[in-house]
Amino acid sequence: MNTVPLTVVAYQRDIHEPAYLRFIEKVMGAEECEHRRRVLASMHERMPLRDRAPLRHVILDGERVAGSLGYLPAEFLIDGTRVPVRFTHDLLVDPDYRGQGLAKLVVDNARALGDFFPGGMWMTDPCYKIHLACGFDDAPVLTTYTLALDPSSFIAQKELSSVKRVLAKAALSSTRLRTLARANRAVARAGDTVAEVARFDPSHDAAWQQLAATYAVTLARDAAFLNWRYFDHPNLKYRAVIAARDGGVTGYMVWRPSNQGEKRAVIPDFLVAKGDVATFERLLAQVIVEGSAAKCSSLSILTSQPWAERSLRTFGFYPRGARNTWVVAGWRGHISEATFNDLAAWHVVLGDSDGDIWSHAR
Repeated sequence: MNTVPLTVVAYQRDIHEPAYLRFIEKVMGAEECEHRRRVLASMHERMPLRDRAPLRHVILDGERVAGSLGYLPAEFLIDGTRVPVRFTHDLLVDPDYRGQGLAKLVVDNARALGDFFPGGMWMTDPCYKIHLACGFDDAPVLTTYTLALDPSSFIAQKELSSVKRVLAKAALSSTRLRTLARANRAVARAGDTVAEVARFDPSHDAAWQQLAATYAVTLARDAAFLNWRYFDHPNLKYRAVIAARDGGVTGYMVWRPSNQGEKRAVIPDFLVAKGDVATFERLLAQVIVEGSAAKCSSLSILTSQPWAERSLRTFGFYPRGARNTWVVAGWRGHISEATFNDLAAWHVVLGDSDGDIWSHAR
């Protein structure tokens, strides 16, 4: 066991990147390291707010990186006011050092910074427990909803008996037919009021802020962030649809089709005014029709809004059983305890934090 004290230092790309990439390659393999290298480069070179350093802390053993914890700087709109936040993400430890408390060391370091950290989404169970042990607070449970677009392919991924496969396929096929019929009708009614865009236009930034301000707490969005996060992603191809009414935009939805080797399509982000079911369903119907045409086996979406959950259920989406862990630190003084514990006060989506950002085509 190492007897020399290990040090936690702010990551400096020009100094630490070679050792950090060696660390990533050892922990995750050469192919995964290359995919992650491209994402990390986009963070350091193009991400809005990238000047809010550090973007990561690393644990050094001499010149060797033994562990790390990343941060994604962002801004929340809290009752319409912008508040700086940083998502924690990407907690990793070299297997050679496991059992020495390095993960707790680097998360403790983050907690001691005193920043507002609405982070810790989509983490493994050990990572979740480490964040809790370091003083992060457990937020309400988030739920992902899934729609089967190709019942045969979807069921093939499940461990079911032959009888259950037949019953499940029949039920899902019936639901799919009803869902597609409804979605196609909605798309026809929407006409050209819902359109696909190649990039987000800065002229819509004020509208996105007005829509976001209808929620007590949500991520602040603008064209610079959305284009970096989705359209400029180095490994994935995202698509986006925007809804309009009376000469103004009323919402958007970002999605990506299945990757090679992955069956499901994902909706990582959407924004409509709180309670605007009509716009939400127009956008959702468009994505369902396009996802079905693209031969996706399923479509997944996460929302913290009860009205959106009810709408998803009417389209045939069902809640997945897995818990989406979500822990937050440094929130006191920014939001009340009642707001913190009221999931409906938050607009949370799958793409918040680093959700989906590390994915790549295989």
